[in-house]
Amino acid sequence: MSINLIQINPLVSPQWDEAVLNSSYPQFFHLSCWIKTLAETYNFKPLCFMVPEEYGCTIPILKVKTLSGRKKAVALPFSDGCDISCECVSADELVAKLLSILKKENISRLEFRGVYKFRPSGEPSHSYYGHRLHLTKCDRVLWEKLSSSKKRNIKKAKLQEIITSFHNEKTAVEQFYNLHCMTRKRLGLPPQPISFFYSIFQNIIAKGRGEIALVKVKNTSIAGALFLFSENEVLYKYGASDKSFQHMRANDILFWESIKRFAENGYKTLNFGKTEKFHEGLCRYKDGFGGMRFELYDYIYNVSTGKKLVDAPMVKGIYNNIFRIMPIPMLRFCGKLLYKYSA
Repeated sequence: MSINLIQINPLVSPQWDEAVLNSSYPQFFHLSCWIKTLAETYNFKPLCFMVPEEYGCTIPILKVKTLSGRKKAVALPFSDGCDISCECVSADELVAKLLSILKKENISRLEFRGVYKFRPSGEPSHSYYGHRLHLTKCDRVLWEKLSSSKKRNIKKAKLQEIITSFHNEKTAVEQFYNLHCMTRKRLGLPPQPISFFYSIFQNIIAKGRGEIALVKVKNTSIAGALFLFSENEVLYKYGASDKSFQHMRANDILFWESIKRFAENGYKTLNFGKTEKFHEGLCRYKDGFGGMRFELYDYIYNVSTGKKLVDAPMVKGIYNNIFRIMPIPMLRFCGKLLYKYSA
């Protein structure tokens, strides 16, 4: 079967978002606001396609340069899930067509990140967990989904002099970023450049597609989260906190207040993002809010041979210990310099 793909630039064509929003499953990471954010921050180049026979089938790809100077095509970098939903063409046919296109572009790798329904033949290159909580406007039902430890922690947090609030202004993004830098240092990782979060503010939050949640004690921000909105789903993208206030259980109350807010606003699900399988503690933490685990997959191909590669992101190593001892200004510099090469 001959597949007809139309290349389209989401940054200039309104047809792209129309197709995304008219699909059976509108995904935030397919939207042009997210693609524009990545392109602006890291100078990635869009190489996106649509299938004319199926209006809602969008294939978002960005061209990325590695540290060695080689090029790869990623759908999509720095995104917690980017499924490809095309009913009129099989996954294997689509992969074969894209590989033939990418050979002419002198691209070495093709990567599908965080797919769920899109399942080419053979074993995936890598897998991890997602968590999704179904929302209802009944607080009692949501409360009953919580684990006993979450209920205790939330009750404890309510006894503290803390306030959870939701924001769409630039100053809140900056407050969150300060917490984010502290958290990344604790994890032994450099933070994304501040320009990335300013781009999120301009392209997403200011357009009503996201917001910042902050937990404060006497006007001091001690925890925060960035949420992104698709049509019916809220995505938890980043979380951050000041560990010295951990005893106040700020993260638990933040999620509880967010769950109630988004349910009341009519969203159907809250997606907690992806978690590597070896992070069992983080998986259990997300389980505690009543969400269901599901598997997400990466499929990675060598473009010249067409062979699938077994690969996994480098999230642990000796470099974590080095980053932990760096002062935050140096960490921020490393993030600005190196982050785009980790895509």
